[in-house]
Amino acid sequence: MDCNLGIRIGHEDNNKKKEMELNREERYLSDAKAFYSEKKFSSAGMYARKVLRRNPEQCDALIILARLALKNNDLKEALRIFSLIKTLAPNSFEAISGLVFIAEKREDFFAAYRYLVTLVELMPENHENWFKLGIMASKIGLMDEAEEAFNFCHNKRSVEPSVLLNLGHVYKAKGDTAKAAEFYHNYIKAGPDHQAVGYWSLADLKNYSFTDTDAKSLKTNLESSQYSNASRSLFLFAQSRIFEQKHDYEQSFNSVSEANRLMQGLRPFKAAPFSHIIDSLLECTPVKKDKSQSCATQQTPIFIVGMPRSGTTLTEQILASHSLVEATDELPYMERLALELDMSGGYAKWLARLTDEKLDSLRRQYLSQVSQYFESTPEYFIDKNPNNFLHIGLIKTLFPDAKIVNVIRDANDNAMGVFKQHFSRGHDYSYSLDNIVVYWKRYVDLMRHWTDLYGEDIYHLSFEKLVHSPDDEIAKLLNYCGLSFEDQCLTFYKSKRTVLTPSASQVRQPMNTKAIGQSQKYQAYMPSSYQQLAGIAEKVKSEFLS
Repeated sequence: MDCNLGIRIGHEDNNKKKEMELNREERYLSDAKAFYSEKKFSSAGMYARKVLRRNPEQCDALIILARLALKNNDLKEALRIFSLIKTLAPNSFEAISGLVFIAEKREDFFAAYRYLVTLVELMPENHENWFKLGIMASKIGLMDEAEEAFNFCHNKRSVEPSVLLNLGHVYKAKGDTAKAAEFYHNYIKAGPDHQAVGYWSLADLKNYSFTDTDAKSLKTNLESSQYSNASRSLFLFAQSRIFEQKHDYEQSFNSVSEANRLMQGLRPFKAAPFSHIIDSLLECTPVKKDKSQSCATQQTPIFIVGMPRSGTTLTEQILASHSLVEATDELPYMERLALELDMSGGYAKWLARLTDEKLDSLRRQYLSQVSQYFESTPEYFIDKNPNNFLHIGLIKTLFPDAKIVNVIRDANDNAMGVFKQHFSRGHDYSYSLDNIVVYWKRYVDLMRHWTDLYGEDIYHLSFEKLVHSPDDEIAKLLNYCGLSFEDQCLTFYKSKRTVLTPSASQVRQPMNTKAIGQSQKYQAYMPSSYQQLAGIAEKVKSEFLS
């Protein structure tokens, strides 16, 4: 008898078993794909899991489960599976695309940008990936990279008009108004659907002079019945700017009032919840932390707060001109920490009883997110989000050494600046003068509370004093921040840094007094609001600026 016969038969049996298992795995995978295409998602998941029980690294089955997790809005599970697939297959288009989607949903724009860089390397001729890369680069302030990405699409004759719009936004941020206006006009020419956003983008350049052709086109669009209220509102905001340039302030006010009336219907201000937040914070005394308890870092954050359109971008530009200071953006991170606390039992309640362990966790979370803006750790960095006036208690609890600069502009001038501005998101109070008055009052109430708690740790900066006496006021500001005087802070307008707010063009000009007293031109058309805001301005001056 052949002694090797039993061994050969054993090998053959094992091979048959492996073949049968392989065939079964292939059948299950085929069934999973078929069920998924037929939208029988429960069965698709069941068969995908059968595959993975036999082969935990089967990427096609993992992709099906990741897609199902996305359908169920389970971003955490989808992230886990797509990350696993990317580990198993680093060049998996499906996995990287899924990771981009999740990062966008979570507003983690740095992660989305990194994944898109990989996608572009894998598929260098894919216009959609280049476009998305440009969008993400814009969101994190990488305007040279955004320009390159959008120009790739433009030079390849991409038919997507949004390329033109976003190139306009890039050149606006870089301070090239003429080039920005050129791309906005090209976007307008691309079709009727782009008229409203295009004309408002021109108006938002602030230093663009509208032509008679622009004015006629806007008038024609407003007389047409094809546009929605949202589009009509943008046309009217732009038309108001045209009348203002012609010094016809009554017509300008009429246009912007109608624009705001239309926006109010689309984005009503939720006054009651806002007042509830303010009232809860007024009753709150946050956990007091000694400055010696500040986190073990050499960084000093500078938070610039106040009303929008009050001079916060100007202040940022001045400070960012200092050699020790790095700027970021209008960061949402402090707001997100506040939301996290609110969802865990109430924001104000948490502020009064934050443990050292929780503080350390929140602090590290914030610094980790901010660090993405820097190649090396700066001594000082700026977080310029006007809305952070709501979170001064949290800021000073997390960072006792933090500098808080509250920029205050005349309430009437500020109100008109806000009323004439279309905000792409947030600031729903801005579409009504009455609501602006309410918002101003509550802002003052809360700043009074924070000033009572933190005293001279908060620096109240008068926009008017800054403009009239820049040398003295900039020196005082730098001294408060613990920074030595540097001449380039006086010539901030020469800085080449990108600016992502509507003030991009204005902060590239030497200081001037044009913005002071502008509301007086509209006083006759807003008598009640003007009087109320004048009263607020006097109160602010006596309480914070005396």
